[in-house]
Amino acid sequence: MNDDERTKEALFRHAVLGDLLSRKLRRGETRSLLTELSLKAFEDYRGRYRRMAYSTLEEWYYKHRHDGFGGLQPLPRSDQGCSRRLSPELEQLVIDLKREDPGRSAPLILRELELAGRISRGHMSVYPIQRVLRHHGLSGPRMEVDVAARFRWEASMCGELWQADALHGPMLVNPATGRPQRAIVFGLLDDRSRIVPYLEAGFGETGHRFLAVLHNAIARRGIPRRLLLDNHKSFTGHDLRLLCAKLDIHIVHSRPGDGPSKGKIERWWRNLREHVIDRLDLQKVATLDELNLRLWNYVEAEYHTRPHSSLSGKTPLEVWESDADEIRWVSDHSRLEQAFIGEVERQARNDSTVQWRSIFYEVPPYLRRCKVRLRYSLLDTNRVSLIDAKVEIPLRVVRPVENAHRSRNIAKPPEPEKPNTGLNAPELLLDSIIRPATERKPEGGNDE
Repeated sequence: MNDDERTKEALFRHAVLGDLLSRKLRRGETRSLLTELSLKAFEDYRGRYRRMAYSTLEEWYYKHRHDGFGGLQPLPRSDQGCSRRLSPELEQLVIDLKREDPGRSAPLILRELELAGRISRGHMSVYPIQRVLRHHGLSGPRMEVDVAARFRWEASMCGELWQADALHGPMLVNPATGRPQRAIVFGLLDDRSRIVPYLEAGFGETGHRFLAVLHNAIARRGIPRRLLLDNHKSFTGHDLRLLCAKLDIHIVHSRPGDGPSKGKIERWWRNLREHVIDRLDLQKVATLDELNLRLWNYVEAEYHTRPHSSLSGKTPLEVWESDADEIRWVSDHSRLEQAFIGEVERQARNDSTVQWRSIFYEVPPYLRRCKVRLRYSLLDTNRVSLIDAKVEIPLRVVRPVENAHRSRNIAKPPEPEKPNTGLNAPELLLDSIIRPATERKPEGGNDE
């Protein structure tokens, strides 16, 4: 019994004795009143009906007269903190096992003690070990040893920080393969207002998909100042870092395995799962469009307009609109599109191809074995072009079967006129032998 339970028990005893504790009783009246109470049943704080003997009620009454309300509290066990089933040596061994490896659970410790022959198999349950660990502050599957302090925090204004993550959704048929595949929902959450700038369900947890979601979020809700991401490969790619550098967005990655550092979006995912994902009728939701329709219907019609407990009763949309002046809105969407363009240098092969993202593209034959600069879209993987003398040349994927029947007579670019210098190494060597050095005069030299 812990301190809270002892206090509740004392309140129950105080209520049973009732006005006996405050009245001034006449001689002989105490016995008759306690006898009357011993014939009644009372419901305690656990919902149990209890009847107390006369001697018990009398003990409670005189303890209250002597020690007040504290006298009604049950005394703690004299052996509190000591296990009745474990010897002191075994109890210390349990503590040492937990401190040696904080990941050890109580069932695992019990199993190890049984395998080591320290405890007879099946003669003891796991509960004594759990009580020992709890008493010494070692309970739980893992102890947080040397963990950084954690505080409740939030961004100072809207658009200062967006949290991003991915949620595994239902199984849907992928039309590209004709097979069931897990839908992945990418989403972003504004830390200050809890508004959802954008989310979208699709197939594949890739960096390309996240870039598309981020583009739509920026177009709708402005450019964030920071992004809080985990360490999944879809959030650590070169293209994302290049884009954020262009838009002055600072990327912050959470510590590996530290889910609570992104607690707001984790809580939002739980909310979305409880209200939408786990309630989907998969007989009516068979495509990504049908899934995204229901996701956005909940976000815009329900979540954004419902008072939030962490926003002092305001809705996410109200908080967002009140801080609209601090948001970095996109003033020129053409510049935003340019930010989602990347360039990279590659070596063209001798067969007039260049490889990019494991795909071979054809380049003009005169650029074979040359370094070429490719320009590609971060949003559309099919848009790849080559920059040659400030001219953008769209590239197409190599089709080897079709190329087997293509003509090889490709016109060469015109060659520039060659200048005639009149110098030839063999002739000059012969001339140096026939004519003495004294007879040869350098051009432009003095005759003197």
